[in-house]
Amino acid sequence: MLNRVSAAIGLIAVMGGLAASANARTTPVAEANNKTAAIEQLIQSEMIARDIPGLQLAIVQNGKIVFTGAYGLANRETSAPVTNKTIFRINSISKAVTGVAAMQLVEAGKLDLDAPISTYLEKLPEAWSSVTVRQALTHTSGLPEIVDDNTRPIDGLVDPDASWARVQQNPLTFPPGAGFRYSQTNYVAMGKIIAKLSGKSFSDFVRDRQFNRVGMKQTGFAYPVSAKPDLAELYTHLTLKFDGMRTVGADRSETAFVRQESWTSAQLLPIGGIQSTAIDLAKWVIAIQKWQLVNKNSVEELWKPQPQKDGSYRGFNAFINGYGLGWPSVRRAEHPALALTGGARATVFIYPEDDLSVVVLTNLMGASPEKFVDKIASHYIPGLAATN
Repeated sequence: MLNRVSAAIGLIAVMGGLAASANARTTPVAEANNKTAAIEQLIQSEMIARDIPGLQLAIVQNGKIVFTGAYGLANRETSAPVTNKTIFRINSISKAVTGVAAMQLVEAGKLDLDAPISTYLEKLPEAWSSVTVRQALTHTSGLPEIVDDNTRPIDGLVDPDASWARVQQNPLTFPPGAGFRYSQTNYVAMGKIIAKLSGKSFSDFVRDRQFNRVGMKQTGFAYPVSAKPDLAELYTHLTLKFDGMRTVGADRSETAFVRQESWTSAQLLPIGGIQSTAIDLAKWVIAIQKWQLVNKNSVEELWKPQPQKDGSYRGFNAFINGYGLGWPSVRRAEHPALALTGGARATVFIYPEDDLSVVVLTNLMGASPEKFVDKIASHYIPGLAATN
């Protein structure tokens, strides 16, 4: 396995620049070469340890892309290599894109974050009437789940209208605003609101107002299904276990196998249907930070972790411990970060106080690159302790 992965990665003499004495004087070029070698050694190590077939990396510093890399295989069966143009599924990172789309409508005066979603969507059940747009964006609504982590719709109802009608028959998991529970239904609702207020399909609005403005030429959507020869094959070691619509565990296989994810309808695109490249996402991050898609106040609103009623904060775990308007975050005293994650295979970390961003895309569900992204960033941020 070691030889196969190492050969696929194709790193050439990555250790060559590391042998110099720590006390020796180096030129800026030599220092850059040493940093590149160290990062690529780290990537190689993580890919081998986690059995990651292929990976893309892009690093943004001071508003510029300063590092890109493509490693390993996009498809193990055909031995197709990852290139900078290989397209990866980014899954729930799509929710941050949905958040930006919502704030664009807020800036246009069409959307009020604190208005009930029933202001914009008709015929909702009475129990949903007090759920606000902000609560939907922050998963504090209590809305029941419409789709599970295998993108299977509720009760197997492939028809989007039928699944939307069916989920409304289920009770809320808690009163609106009384807790935090990640539910894809929140972003299905947001997609419907964005489409209604913009007068376009969700995909057309996002494509026009974000992808085209930034020049994200390799970025698109998983549905409708179309031939994408540059799309990386997806692998996993995990077979998920469910209790109803909730994931409760997973069986692990020693050998990775191809994972099929079926995006059954366009209404699921706002929750996780975007496909992209590390370079395209780096361009998008730069545009966000330069206030080219939404203004400064809107960016602050998107990024701000939303507190619970008791003043505490909730997130996915002890590390990613806050959640804004589609933007998860790492709340910590030093080097806080926005922590976009998708499908346990992709991540975008933005360190706003350090003017650094790191994009890592893989084609392995379970690779969890958010667990080693701090290690990459530590080569640019002195004193960052990569403890996750």
